[in-house]
Amino acid sequence: MLDVNSKILWLADYNLTEAPGGAQRSDKIIIDQGRLFGYNILKITHNDINDKLDIDSFDVVISSNIHALTMKRKDLIDKISKHKCHIRLEHDSNEYLNVEDRIKLFSNCYKTIFLTDFHYTFFKEFYGNIFKNVEIVYDPIDFHNFRDLKDEREDKILFAGYLHPLKGAYEFFEYALQNKDQKFIVAGWCSNHTINHLLHSVPNIEYLGSVDHTHMPTIYNKYKYIFYTPNLNEPFCRSVAEAALCGMQILTNCKDRIGCLLEIEKVGIDNFREKCSKAGLNFWEKL
Repeated sequence: MLDVNSKILWLADYNLTEAPGGAQRSDKIIIDQGRLFGYNILKITHNDINDKLDIDSFDVVISSNIHALTMKRKDLIDKISKHKCHIRLEHDSNEYLNVEDRIKLFSNCYKTIFLTDFHYTFFKEFYGNIFKNVEIVYDPIDFHNFRDLKDEREDKILFAGYLHPLKGAYEFFEYALQNKDQKFIVAGWCSNHTINHLLHSVPNIEYLGSVDHTHMPTIYNKYKYIFYTPNLNEPFCRSVAEAALCGMQILTNCKDRIGCLLEIEKVGIDNFREKCSKAGLNFWEKL
C-alpha cells in the first residue's frame, strides 16, 4: 500500500453535493476509506482549481472525472501525464478527451483502474491497447443498506437516477405510454424541459422527484422491477447494481452493455455483493 505519509491529490470535476451521480458517490466512499487509513488526501474540484496549484508537490495524483477541470486548467493533462505517480480511476467512457490527450492521460499510469472487465474491454476496442497497469475495482456499495428485505413488493416499474436521453429516458417514456395499464415510478432528476414535462404529464407515471440516497434502499425494496435501457455503454451502473442487490428484477434489452449485470452473471450475486462491499478497501489495497 502507499506510504501513509504520502501527500495525495484527488482531482475530480465535482463533489457529491454539486452533482449527485455515481462517480461522485464512489469517489467520496473511496476517499473516506483512504482517510480512515490515515492518508492525507486533498480533493480539488472545478471550483477549487487554479494556476497556483502545484501538482508536482504531491507524492500521488489520483484523477477521476476531469472534464470541467481541464476547462479551467489547460495544462492539467500534461502535468498529470508527467507525474511520478499518477493513478487513473476511470468512471465513464472518456469521450470528452481528444486522442492525443487520452493517450497522455493513460500513458504513464502507476495504476489504471476500471470498474468492470466490460469497462476495460470496450476501452481497448474504442481506443486501442494503450492502458498500463490495469486493475478492476467495482463501485463501492454498502450491502448492509442495499439488500433484499424480502418484503412484499408493489407491481410497479421504477426508473431511478438521472433522466437523460443517453440513459434511456425516452425509451422509458415510450414503454410507459405503450403499457397504459401498468404503473410506473420515477425517483430521479433531470435538466431537460421535454423530459420534465413528460414526468408530470404521463398519467401512469408517479414522479417522486430526486430522492435522498439514504432512502433508496426503501424504494428498491418497495417495487418489483427497475427499467433501464441505456443508449451508451455503462461501465458499471450504480443504480442498477443497487437495485439488483435489493432483489429487484431488471427490465432491459441492453444487458450486454451494463457492466454490473455482466459481472453478476459472471461471478454470481453473492460474490458481487461481497466485492462491492469491499471495493473501497480494495481500491487502496491495489495501490
